[in-house]
Amino acid sequence: MKICKNCGAENQDYHVYCIYCGGNEFVHRCAVCGTEFEGNFCPNCGARADAARPERQSLPPEQPKKKVTFGRVLLWIFFLPIMAIIAIWRSPRLKTPWKVVLTGLIVLALALYYRPRGSKTTSTTAQATHRPAITVTERPAQPKVTEAPATKKPTATPKPTAKPTPEPTEDPMPKEYRNALAKAQTYVDWMHMSKARLHDQLTSPYGEGFSAAAAQYALEHVKADWKENALKMAETYSNTMHMSKARIYDQLISEYGEKFTPEEAQYAVDNVKADWKANALATARNYRDNLHMSPAAIKQQLTSPYGEKFTQEEAQYAIDHLND
Repeated sequence: MKICKNCGAENQDYHVYCIYCGGNEFVHRCAVCGTEFEGNFCPNCGARADAARPERQSLPPEQPKKKVTFGRVLLWIFFLPIMAIIAIWRSPRLKTPWKVVLTGLIVLALALYYRPRGSKTTSTTAQATHRPAITVTERPAQPKVTEAPATKKPTATPKPTAKPTPEPTEDPMPKEYRNALAKAQTYVDWMHMSKARLHDQLTSPYGEGFSAAAAQYALEHVKADWKENALKMAETYSNTMHMSKARIYDQLISEYGEKFTPEEAQYAVDNVKADWKANALATARNYRDNLHMSPAAIKQQLTSPYGEKFTQEEAQYAIDHLND
């Protein structure tokens, strides 16, 4: 989270200008300890400026298993039924017939529990004693066959021995290269970076700190559509900061911005779904409410080549509907 130095408003980490006052100076607020700081790392806990708050999960403590002692077994088997019978006969609320019935039920339950259990008879013995006798019939004598004189057998050719399968070798690619590729894929999928900005992030000592060779390997093997990334960034600037078409293009190709190529930036502004008049109106109301500017000054700021770069038609629409 970034905090604007000018108006103190909270902005997302990818905002270049404050969405409330248009300022471009920010301080970071640590997502772990809440410390406000400048730079890429928190001076209090060392967390990165764009680090998310970790969520700790605690496992329930393991419950000790209860041991069954011999005393408890005796208690449940003998003493509890006896105590139940005594309590029944001492109870003044129960009549004698009920006492007899309850006592009989307890005694019956004990008798059923302690009834003698006969040994299981296996059916195999019975089956073994009743098997029919097996009669053996003698085979008739077969005539002897005179064997032919033995001939020399051809020598068998030795079978080729199977070659041992080679053990799978480890990935020859250095681990740093694989880590750089994984980081690059994350930045492309979640932050929609350009190729040039991704290279800077991977090699920067304030970023990932990979070597130039590892970063180049990651850029050559990362799965990315740079035009689509530019389009998604253009949608973000249009929806959150209400920029004009010309200013989004400048932000996309800027050396201090997203660093997309002119071709990628032009594709983005040509295909972004945006209502430029509505963006001009939202920006005009922001100037009116936060900077207390007059309609004339607002229109000048909207159309200025050093300001918002809206067209005259878009700026006039914003002034005409400023008080709607």
